[in-house]
Amino acid sequence: MKKWVTYILLFAFAYTVKAKTIAISYFDNSSGDAKYNALSKGIADMLITDLSKVKGVNIVEREKLEKLIQEIKLGQSKYFDPATAQKLGKGLGAQNILTGSFYFLDNTLRIDARLIDVQTGGIILAEQVTGNKNSFFALHQQLATLLSKNLNVSYNPDLSGLYRSNEEVELTAVVNYSNAIELQDQGMTADAEVLLEKTINTYPKFNFAKNKLEELKEWLKKVEAQRELLIAEELKNAINTIDPTSDKFGTQIQTVWTSLLTSYKFNQMLSFNNSLRKKNFDPKKKMYGDASALTLGEMMLFYDCIALNSLKKQEEIIESSKAFITEYPLSMYFQSIKMYLEQAIKELEQRENGKKGLENKLEAEALDAYLNYLNKLEWRSNLQFVNEKEYKHYQQLYRSQVLSVSKATLVAWDESSKFSEFTEFFDIALHFNDIKTMEEIVIVCKKIFTDPDDEERALSLENKLDDYKSKTEEQKEKIAELENIAKKGTKAELEKIIKWLFSNEKYNRPDLLLAICNQYITNYKAGNENETALLLEAWEGLIVNTAKLNSIEEARKKQEILKGKAADFKESSIAYEKAIKEINTDLKGLQNDYNTYLKNLKESDPMIGVLENYASIYKENYQYTEEAYTRKQLIDLFKLDDEKGALQLFLLAMSYFNLGYFDNVKKTAALLKEKYPSSTYYESISSIANFMPR
Repeated sequence: MKKWVTYILLFAFAYTVKAKTIAISYFDNSSGDAKYNALSKGIADMLITDLSKVKGVNIVEREKLEKLIQEIKLGQSKYFDPATAQKLGKGLGAQNILTGSFYFLDNTLRIDARLIDVQTGGIILAEQVTGNKNSFFALHQQLATLLSKNLNVSYNPDLSGLYRSNEEVELTAVVNYSNAIELQDQGMTADAEVLLEKTINTYPKFNFAKNKLEELKEWLKKVEAQRELLIAEELKNAINTIDPTSDKFGTQIQTVWTSLLTSYKFNQMLSFNNSLRKKNFDPKKKMYGDASALTLGEMMLFYDCIALNSLKKQEEIIESSKAFITEYPLSMYFQSIKMYLEQAIKELEQRENGKKGLENKLEAEALDAYLNYLNKLEWRSNLQFVNEKEYKHYQQLYRSQVLSVSKATLVAWDESSKFSEFTEFFDIALHFNDIKTMEEIVIVCKKIFTDPDDEERALSLENKLDDYKSKTEEQKEKIAELENIAKKGTKAELEKIIKWLFSNEKYNRPDLLLAICNQYITNYKAGNENETALLLEAWEGLIVNTAKLNSIEEARKKQEILKGKAADFKESSIAYEKAIKEINTDLKGLQNDYNTYLKNLKESDPMIGVLENYASIYKENYQYTEEAYTRKQLIDLFKLDDEKGALQLFLLAMSYFNLGYFDNVKKTAALLKEKYPSSTYYESISSIANFMPR
């Protein structure tokens, strides 16, 4: 009896300590650098692979996460957001979910992580690991150890087939690995395979990539075998009815070729020809009787070339075309096959030549996109809403994406007024009294702008900085004066500031101007016409600066308070009504300006411009794999307006078409027609989808 009780207790205990199910979401790219976007999946994938070896936890497979994300269409949602993480966790049936973000500064990589309780949305773990970007495995293991510790499980998995914690791997390898995962998710498996092989050749000890390549190859073998089986089954009757002794032998085969050709079934055509070869039919057999010059071998190879050309299989076209030209130099199809060969060679040459100098072109396009974004800060309509915290964000973006550029990137940058575009941020830094950034801009300009005219401009910028520095004491004194008046200013001191409120905006302290206006309104009433005018000025200053610092809505509430004080201004009703109208005009203008600021900067992401530029450069340089990959990121990661969204889907379909990913073309065309039925691309994409290989 005691034994049975013991067994029951052990069973109950085993049930209660059942391993937790943990999901690991993708990591947000907080670096502002689009070339690291794919790390979002790479970091998560490597953690999943690692932690799957830890006893005591069940880790959700990445493929399930990817499928769920595609189903619920997260779009611009940030994975680091607890609400998003909780939604994903529930969808994956996990008790906890790990979310994260990563950030680069020079050679340093920082990874932030949160472990979320899926049921409550509470944060169980909030940790940060920082280190050299090329010591990725050390950072990875720190993160895995922290997670295991918070889950109360021992972190001692067998990692012999993955990595050693003290082993270094260049970040480039991890980025390539991550890009391969993204390509695989997009259905571009052949390109994923090529990228993994290239990565392994460069980094032979990178076992994550080796294992992923083996998995991918195994999967491709199964898919290819299944496809061949289906095609063979479809063509079995046609093949079995062919009689090599019949005088209708050629007509029977030609009927199949014609049927496959007119229905754009080029893969089936290749399979059909291979099946004919397996039947060991004599390749020298005349197709249409002894009087015909055309042989079975010539026609099979001819249709192979047609099929391969239609399927965009350039390397195979070259191989088959050379074989045809060598074997059948007098063929009536010689010129057609020669044209296929020349086109394929030209295409591959264009792709290879397109890689030359590509890195500098891409960096130049990124520079252009970031400057187009950041230079909008100089517009007063935008700058008036930028607070210190937001400025720090823009400043960091400028430092990491603009000031870090090389001379080669600058040369590749196609911009007529390079110096002025590059240095517009100087005045923004000046506005925020950021001498350090201004100094950095001058130093970088003197280093990379070596043209005589630009050297002179750099000197002028340096002089401007020196002049500003000489006036900083005066600036500090004025701000100290404003701070003092805002706290305990006399009536006369408050009135002096309010009288010249607009001119004091140059000190960029709207918080002090608001406090001064508020103090005057709270403590003093109008006694004469002059004081009435000042009081109304104070109200306008209070409302306008509230709109800039806090929100338009809060400013409107204060405006309503002023409207309720009409009785206090009955002796100066004309001035009062005029002030109300002016404040109304101010708020309408500020609302329009704020909407512009939101659209152009605060709610915009410079990575959209970067990815658009990248995609264009890839297209111009025949790098269709990278183009497709980039356009897919644009569509998946960002909320695009209808015009831009339809355009990107159309161009994505075209890049898939150029690569021969016809299933992807079909899916993309269907998505475009579903999302944008009134798009100008509707008819074009329908036509392409109807007349492409099946």
